[in-house]
Amino acid sequence: MKGKQPCIATCSLFRCGQRALFIKATSPQQGGFQGGDRGNSWEKRTFREGSPYCNWVGDLCVVSGCNYAFCERRALLPDGSCGLEEREGPRQIKSIEEEALREEIIVRSANEKLLKKKGINLIE
Repeated sequence: MKGKQPCIATCSLFRCGQRALFIKATSPQQGGFQGGDRGNSWEKRTFREGSPYCNWVGDLCVVSGCNYAFCERRALLPDGSCGLEEREGPRQIKSIEEEALREEIIVRSANEKLLKKKGINLIE
């Protein structure tokens, strides 16, 4: 994972397929796990500090090794890194001439297929 950010379970886009993720706060002021306080619903979670705890296995959440981990934006890569920053990188801008040429090739190929289906030979 050279140069890639690892996906973290405290991200607001990270979800657990088993709904077993629980963020244990590092201090009582953050509203962590104390008695019956289970106020961090996974649907309404924002980025929080603390340690991600998996109630399914009873240990810390390991994003890269979990079969049930997924990202809302489908940016979780198989190696456990976040692909969101790769997606939102700078895009190559194509000129209008390149786009027109590409569209012309697509239309020509579609016309050839249609005429071939109909049994008509096109002579240009």
